[in-house]
Amino acid sequence: MKNLNLLSAALLISAVACTEENIVEDVSVNDGKMCQVAFDATTVDMEDAGEIGEIQTRTMLREGGEIYWTANDMLGVFTNEGKPESFITKNGGKVTRFEGYNNVQGDYYVFYPYNENATISNGVITTELPAQQYPEPGSFYTGGNLSTARGNKDEIIILHNACGWLRISVSEACEEKEITEIIIEGKNGELLAGDVEIDVDNGGAAKVLESSENKSTRVSMKTEDHIYPGKYYYFVLPPMTFEDGIIVTFVNKDGLISKQDLNFPMVIEQGKWSSLSNGNPTDFKYAENDSTESCYYAYNLDGLYEWASRVNGGDYDLDCQLMASFDFGERTWIPVGTKEHPYVGTFEGNGRELRNLKVDSDLDCVGFFGAIGPVNRNEGKDEVDEVKISNIKFINPVIMSRYRGDVNKTDDDGYAGVVAGMMNQELIDNYSGAVIDKCEVIEASVSGCENVGGIVGRSYGGTDIISRSSFQGSVDGAMFIGGIVGNVEGDVVDCHSYSASITHSNNFRDYEARSGGIAGTNNGDILVCSANKVNVMTDGRYAGGIVGANNGVIVGCVSCGEVKADFSGGIAGESFGPIKASYSNCNAKAGVVYRIKTQLIGDFEACYTTVEKLQPVASPEGKYNLWYAPYIQLKKKDLNKVLNAYKCDSHGLENSFNGAHWKFEQSIDEYADKLPVRPFKYPSESVDSN
Repeated sequence: MKNLNLLSAALLISAVACTEENIVEDVSVNDGKMCQVAFDATTVDMEDAGEIGEIQTRTMLREGGEIYWTANDMLGVFTNEGKPESFITKNGGKVTRFEGYNNVQGDYYVFYPYNENATISNGVITTELPAQQYPEPGSFYTGGNLSTARGNKDEIIILHNACGWLRISVSEACEEKEITEIIIEGKNGELLAGDVEIDVDNGGAAKVLESSENKSTRVSMKTEDHIYPGKYYYFVLPPMTFEDGIIVTFVNKDGLISKQDLNFPMVIEQGKWSSLSNGNPTDFKYAENDSTESCYYAYNLDGLYEWASRVNGGDYDLDCQLMASFDFGERTWIPVGTKEHPYVGTFEGNGRELRNLKVDSDLDCVGFFGAIGPVNRNEGKDEVDEVKISNIKFINPVIMSRYRGDVNKTDDDGYAGVVAGMMNQELIDNYSGAVIDKCEVIEASVSGCENVGGIVGRSYGGTDIISRSSFQGSVDGAMFIGGIVGNVEGDVVDCHSYSASITHSNNFRDYEARSGGIAGTNNGDILVCSANKVNVMTDGRYAGGIVGANNGVIVGCVSCGEVKADFSGGIAGESFGPIKASYSNCNAKAGVVYRIKTQLIGDFEACYTTVEKLQPVASPEGKYNLWYAPYIQLKKKDLNKVLNAYKCDSHGLENSFNGAHWKFEQSIDEYADKLPVRPFKYPSESVDSN
């Protein structure tokens, strides 16, 4: 193995130049072929750093000014005018090793952090400085501090910092204000982030490009937790002078803001920091609602209603960002988007709360959104517009649809869900998709007729995605009734219902219900989902702990509760499609599935019931029991094996469907140490998680 030894010194607590030293040894010229290379990196004591006279800030700054490498960090290396190669470290600490492959020969350029889209031309590296930076208490964040160097196989090289830092702390008096975001902007519209150029051979200072599509005059640090008083937080900024000062905006957990105008010049020098200590923001208030050509920023409830009015008035693709949490009180809400004119923008909730949402309507599509999608393709372009609803918490919503379609018309249905009544439309570009991601619903009441779900009434798009969402409350309907979605054509990934009741409405006993803890009917993929302490009680035909009727795929699901119907199963009432690596602890007529309607034996693998003496299949058709029972009741050790072997599209969701999150935890049954339980974080301490 060829070795490049990287020597790094620790950071001193003072406003001094910061660099990194690299010693390169045993690197011979090769014929240009890719070969394995390693950077051995260590930190030196602070007193030695003082003697060296040049110190570094690269990965993480710890208490006392010590620098530590972090695991899974990456450097980039250019050896010619092409794409960079990545070097990754698997271990953190004071000593680590970056490993990768490169055709090392002659001069080369190193830059941090690695960016696959970085380019180099005549010694000038173009990379990115993000406007959204991660708040790391007492430090800059991993991957934030841009630095570059030019080296040769026989030289010591020094990675020079391309940026400076503005470090900010808030006073101990801010403990109860629960500040979640700090925003920095210059008074003269200075460019603070975006694509940057770094002339490595001439000082290496970062400069934001005017031509950058992602250029920004604001830089923010935002956390779902809170900013800790007394800790410094380091903004990474390009070297510059703010002639007329800066504006610092503090945002609390409810989205209220407090602005501080600092009316004095401030200099950000390369490799140095400036400090703003013990900020004490007061007079938090709602910001003004703000709107650009394509996005509306809602800082108060009136602003949210204004955005909804604009969408329903014809601006169907007007994006929105929720900048505060709101309580609807006694105000009612008109759903955004209709079947004829669905919402086709992106709505970013920013983790805010919407409390006491009330919808009581005769419309056919009912929810916060009536209808969303389909995705539209831009004329003459390969890319498509994104339709996405994400990162919202609904607390105590009441959604009531009084629409009852004509039973003689197959396309005359009602749709009800807290987030949306309908995703896409029946028979309209069925392979188009929309996304609902990270939406949490607590203490909800949802009622309607044909398609009723805790999150969505019905998904028609073949590439729709409902992901990382959860539901707690009650769902009552007539035909397709589910804890997450009533009827789904797309994918449901990493979604969970808990402490929920799914019931067949007394008002619609003439409808044949399909009911489930996750979905009433599944025509797509349901992957790694759980229904915990969910009761599915209907007088309908099919009901299951996960789905009533399965026409698609179910993999890696767990159910616990009680299921009651004519044909009830711990996982599904009936199934035309595969069910794999799933188990139930549900009281039902069948432990796994009541009736199997597929003749492919391999469609059922590693499925289980933990209810004593309950048969996995209870269909009266004897041949199904004879064919399938032995294959369903596999050894428990096969659960993870089957899960990990199954190939599916998890849509790039972090930690979804990779098997790593399946853990063995204690349960009430004798097979506890053999059964995987999907970890689920309950949103409230008041919910019993046992």
